[in-house]
This record gives sequence, structure tokens and C-alpha cells, in this order.
Amino acid sequence: MHISSRNFGLIGISLILLLALAVPAMAQNRIFQGKVTDDKGQPIVGAQITIQAMDSKTRQYTTKTDKKGAWIYMGLAAGEYRVIARANGFAPNAKGPYAATIQAPIVIDLQLVPGSDGKLPFEFSEQEMEQMKKEQEKAEKRKQFSAEVQATFDAGLKLAAEGKHEEAIAEFKKALEKDPEQPNILANMADSYSKMDKNTEALEIYEKAIAIRPDEAALYTNKGVILSKIGKNTESQEAFKKAASLNPAASAQNFYNIGATLVNNGKMPEAAESFKQAIAADPNFAEAYYQLGMCLSGKAETMPDAIKALETYIKMGKKPDQIDTSKQIIDYLQKSLKK
Repeated sequence: MHISSRNFGLIGISLILLLALAVPAMAQNRIFQGKVTDDKGQPIVGAQITIQAMDSKTRQYTTKTDKKGAWIYMGLAAGEYRVIARANGFAPNAKGPYAATIQAPIVIDLQLVPGSDGKLPFEFSEQEMEQMKKEQEKAEKRKQFSAEVQATFDAGLKLAAEGKHEEAIAEFKKALEKDPEQPNILANMADSYSKMDKNTEALEIYEKAIAIRPDEAALYTNKGVILSKIGKNTESQEAFKKAASLNPAASAQNFYNIGATLVNNGKMPEAAESFKQAIAADPNFAEAYYQLGMCLSGKAETMPDAIKALETYIKMGKKPDQIDTSKQIIDYLQKSLKK
């Protein structure tokens, strides 16, 4: 069969056109892939992968790693991307930018180290970055003065230990001029004010310390003591309760303090309950047994429990005068119960 050269030319043109039309379909097959491992090289299963466009905050693609820690994403639009990996129990990590091309899959492996999830630097807003910058500048300034502040603070502590509280406060103030956000310095200043019976000033300083360190149980305990001294018993009890909630390991002392405040207000049954809480938190808290015995000794129905509490105090108590008092009260209570 004869084929003309004219027809042959047309077939060649058709093939060229078909090849040209195939290129856009291939252009859709841009591939990113990789593997996510921990700091020991072990694969992380179920890590979330985010492929984020560099020119848009909203255009992104997500996938997850398989049981081998591998991931793949096909069909990316043209552009530049960063790749972010996140997994429970690990700090996030990111790499990029990478240009999505049709030449070959781009392999992006990421390693995660143990830690908590949080924002990566590029995820912070302008306001957050500005705040971080201020905090960093403050930290740098504090670092510059740290040695001088420590020396001044130590001088204040030495003076306070010698009972020279006016001079100690002066040193603490000098230290705070350099670094006003030191709750430990504030607390020691407040303690010196308290030793001088300047409880209003002490309370004000403790409030400043708490504003800086609101999760420090000891500050609330000390605040409670001051409030009790100036007769603000309800507020005092709230401060002790707050301290107990912040530091359950030291709650015995705070329950004891609540009981002491209640005793001073003549509320013996309520005080007894607080001393029982102190004993439950620390069964070796001798003073709580003594105070509990005293609270329970006033009524016939609670006298047996009072005797038990005071007998326990005699076994573990360290104050000779209170041990003698306990023995005398036990003798009196036993005689009263026999009548």
C-alpha cells in the first residue's frame, strides 16, 4: 500500500500535538515525601505532616506518617513550601522552603526530639514576636545585673539574720532597683517588715511577690500568717487553703495554720477538723496532735479522742512544757470520765 508523503507529515504533526498536550497532566504530579524519626532514629507513627505554602497562610496540605514513619503527598500545586512535623510527646520541627517540581519526588526527612508541642518561630504573630523581644531584652538586662543583685541580696540576708531589719530592707531595696521582679527578694523584705511588726507593709510586699509568682505556695502561707496577725482571719484561712492546694506535700502546715486561726477565734470544733486534716497530711506532725487534744478536751463526748491525741503527742512531742501539760490534762480528763 502506498502512503503519500503528505499524509505522513500529518501523522507526525498529530504525534507532536499529543505529546504537547500530555505535559500539563504530568505537571500536576509534584511529590513531597519523607520519613519522621525520633532522636534515636526510630520511626514515629501517626505524626502529622503539614505542607505549608510560603506565599499564603491559609494554603496548606496535610497527611500522616504510616507504621514505618514514612509519608508522601502527591499533586502539589506549583510553588514553594515548608514542611512541618508534629507528634504527641515531641517538640515540633520544620524544614524548608522547598520548590515543588515535576522533575522528581523531593525527599524531606524530619527528626523530632522529646518535648512539648508549641509554636515554631514562624508561627508567632507580630504581637507575640514583639512581646518575646521585650522579654529577651529584660532577661539580658537581668543577666547583666545578676552578680550585683545577688551580692546585695546576700548582704540583706546577713543583716536580717543579725536582726538588723532596717538595714536589711535597705539592701533588699537596692537589689530590687536593679531587678524588681525577684519574688524571693520581695519575700525576704516582707519578712523583715513583719519582724518589725510593720504588718501592713509586709502584706503589701507579699502581694507584689504573689503577682510575680502566683503559683508559689510559700508566699500564700506567709501572707496568711500576716493576715492572721492583723485580725483578717477569713482572708488568712483563704490564703492557707490556697497554699495547701498549690503544694499538697506541704499542706499539713497550712491546715495547722488554719486551725490555729480558728482557735484564736474561739471556733474549737472547726479548728479540730483542721488539725485532723493536718494529721492526715502528715501523721508525724506532733504539734497538730497537741492542738487537737486541746480542742477536744472541752466536751465529755470528745474527751476520749482528746486523750488519744495528747498521748500521741507525749510520744513524739519535743516541747517539755507541752508534754507536762498534756499529762496533766490527760489525768484531769480521765478523772472526769470516771465521775
